[in-house]
Amino acid sequence: MRFKQWIAESARRPSRLALAAAVVVGLAGCVSLTGEDPAKRTLGSFIDDQAVERLATQQIAAADERLKASQIKVASFDGIVLLTGQVAEEALRSRAEKAIGSIRKIRKVHNDIRVGGSSTLLARSNDAWLSTKVSASLRAAENVRANQMKVVTENGVVYLLGRVPPAQGDAAATVASSVLGVQKVVKVFEYL
Repeated sequence: MRFKQWIAESARRPSRLALAAAVVVGLAGCVSLTGEDPAKRTLGSFIDDQAVERLATQQIAAADERLKASQIKVASFDGIVLLTGQVAEEALRSRAEKAIGSIRKIRKVHNDIRVGGSSTLLARSNDAWLSTKVSASLRAAENVRANQMKVVTENGVVYLLGRVPPAQGDAAATVASSVLGVQKVVKVFEYL
């Protein structure tokens, strides 16, 4: 009987873990007003990026049945969204971009969706491996702050997103282009 009472009481009061999570999420959106590095990202910006990616993916899939069947990737970094993947026709490419136009947190969209056939599982696996290698190379580079950027790879093309000074962006592009297997590097940076 004691166990059942404990369960019933626990269900009525919030757990410490739930309270801690609520505090972290509540504070995550707070911005530092101390004049620190403007490129430094808060936990709130990471959460916002994930929310934008999920919402954009859902809205693209809901916009057209053919978009739902397409292989479109959405990457977000501080309000800048990158769309990559493949669609069957140009009209779908435009429709995907229009589908996310109402999302409040998006400041700019880079639409690099290709018109053509879907990529193979092998190509997607290779892209994931390239992203991992590029990310590791950026973290190992002394003159690059890898935590201020996101790496997305599509069909051998590496996209670098982030908020960086121009010298950082150039250094990151140089590092990424030196990774074996990278076909091309596209900088989708917002420069500080």
